[in-house]
Amino acid sequence: MLKLFTPNYYIRKYTSLRPEFLKEKGIKLLVCDIDNTLVPHDVALPDEEAKSFLKKMQKAGIRVVFISNNVEERVKTFVDGCELENPVSYPFACKPLPFSYRKMLKEMAVSRNEVAVIGDQLMTDMLGANFMRLFTILTAPIVQRDLSFTKFNRIFERMVFFLLEKSGKLKRGEFDE
Repeated sequence: MLKLFTPNYYIRKYTSLRPEFLKEKGIKLLVCDIDNTLVPHDVALPDEEAKSFLKKMQKAGIRVVFISNNVEERVKTFVDGCELENPVSYPFACKPLPFSYRKMLKEMAVSRNEVAVIGDQLMTDMLGANFMRLFTILTAPIVQRDLSFTKFNRIFERMVFFLLEKSGKLKRGEFDE
């Protein structure tokens, strides 16, 4: 049961992730959660650090896609602000349900072993991506403030996180600074 919540890697912040590491793993597509992974949920646009990270991935030949449970307007505003070439996003994804992941795999014409997912929540990002057998990277939330339904998820997440740490299944990524 814990396996569905267990990320392949855990990092403090998305900026620790290196394109070289992903390429060594055969990753061609990086699926990014937005809220509290790249920016706080109440910040509409990416900051320079987030834009630089995303452009660095794209420049290294890793395609970037955004999958978010947030509404289309919020996702579009953020993605447009990233200034990426041919950005693709899947708003209102209903993670952890597999629908958006399946659609993304088909539309992006990639196999599961070529996809990595980075997100800040065990209950949505890791559960959904692990269910689809994608490479998962958990990052600590950018800020501690959350939307009310996310606060509810965090209660259960803390319990699962504790069990993962106790079992030794949660390990920091080798690239974490």
